[in-house]
Amino acid sequence: MSKNTFIAELIKQYDNFPVSFIADYDLMSIISTVCAFLNTDGGWIIVGHSGKKLVGLENIKQKSAEVKNQIAEKIIPQPLVYVQDEHYQKKDLLLINVLKGTRQPYSFEGKNYIRKGNKSTIANPDEISLLLRRPNEFVSTWEKLTTIDAAIEDLVQGEIKKTISDANKLGRGKSLPDDPENFLNYFQLFDNSAVKNGAVVVFGKDPIKFLPQCRIRLAVMPHGKTGSRYEDSLIIEDHLFKAFEQVHNYFKQQLPMVSEFKEDDWSRSDHERYPLEALDEAIVNAMVHRDYGDISGEVSINIYRDKIEIINSGEIPEGILKNKSSFEIYHAVFRNPMIAHMFFLRGKMEKKGRGLLLIKNRCTEYGLKAPEWVTQNGYTALTLYGIPKPVSINDRMLDFGRRLRTGEQFSREDYEQYFKDQISEKTARNDISSLESGGWVKKFGKGPSTKYTRTNKELPDIAG
Repeated sequence: MSKNTFIAELIKQYDNFPVSFIADYDLMSIISTVCAFLNTDGGWIIVGHSGKKLVGLENIKQKSAEVKNQIAEKIIPQPLVYVQDEHYQKKDLLLINVLKGTRQPYSFEGKNYIRKGNKSTIANPDEISLLLRRPNEFVSTWEKLTTIDAAIEDLVQGEIKKTISDANKLGRGKSLPDDPENFLNYFQLFDNSAVKNGAVVVFGKDPIKFLPQCRIRLAVMPHGKTGSRYEDSLIIEDHLFKAFEQVHNYFKQQLPMVSEFKEDDWSRSDHERYPLEALDEAIVNAMVHRDYGDISGEVSINIYRDKIEIINSGEIPEGILKNKSSFEIYHAVFRNPMIAHMFFLRGKMEKKGRGLLLIKNRCTEYGLKAPEWVTQNGYTALTLYGIPKPVSINDRMLDFGRRLRTGEQFSREDYEQYFKDQISEKTARNDISSLESGGWVKKFGKGPSTKYTRTNKELPDIAG
């Protein structure tokens, strides 16, 4: 599902999905709607679209920054909200993802807003009381439990200060305390000298001393799961920010490179076998969404010759996965919202509600087989493949490709004409796209002048 398809699906699902449309840039309406979603079940806000008509916004970067600042400054307590400027059908929009608040009630200019149907209204005391008593089944309370024998001295003060500093740089720290203890207290990670589990996981000097389930185990397994030895292994027992940095650096330094030569150029293009952005997103997901209450549930990263497998305790909520490689539009729900918020403040979580899509799209852009998710028995396993995605080719494409000489050019109209108008323009485009994906033809030019040239890659003997 591409970015444009994602927005199109949100627009289409207006009646059965929590989506609010704000056609014109009305800051009061935007922030009050954010507040309303925080106090109910979360949702998406599309600014620059009426629900029926695409309007678009001018000066999108300025408006995006203003909305982010107003949310950080005017909504109390500070929420977890993602504001993204998007380009859709040649116009700019704001796409805002609001997660259900974990510290309700939230207020904007002293008023508590809630959603009633497709509208945001000011809640009365009875409505707020009812919302406060409704549990969030997926959110764990583990991160807010006190860590026995842990003291504030067991936390890395520098990491807490860096989080505050990064939040200020990103415009997310305007309403945040700048003292480490008060900062942790604000997020319910420290209270009356009691250090909470979430603080130890994110900032602990030696988190394993208190919480042995926090380790990450990375193993290189060149001979597969049944092999008798590991080629390399790494056990990480640091707080999450340092652990993320170690895993990222391992991937960057140790994963094999792929070299490619272009058909019309002797220069070589080198890149990692796996897209690092997808790997980073996968690791953050495993850290933030894992079930820390499972004392045996460490994160495992297994590196094989042709794939990487990332396993964490905790299942993906029901209804998101359609099958191993595709999923419905989903609204992000964090099992550990305070841990997620720390990553948000550090700028390491930017497009929640689309993390699975990001991983899949980056792998597809690399020409790799689609990643697969399996979630069962209390665990989630993500497999990223380092092998090319299979390209399906039919008899029609074989017939046309075999008549071309290496270097011979053709257009989409030539392809259609070859089959004497027996195929549609859409079919011709799909066929040529598959030939291009498989490396049998190469595209050059743009718009009406677009043409294709036959490469020297051999076609298969039979279609399939």
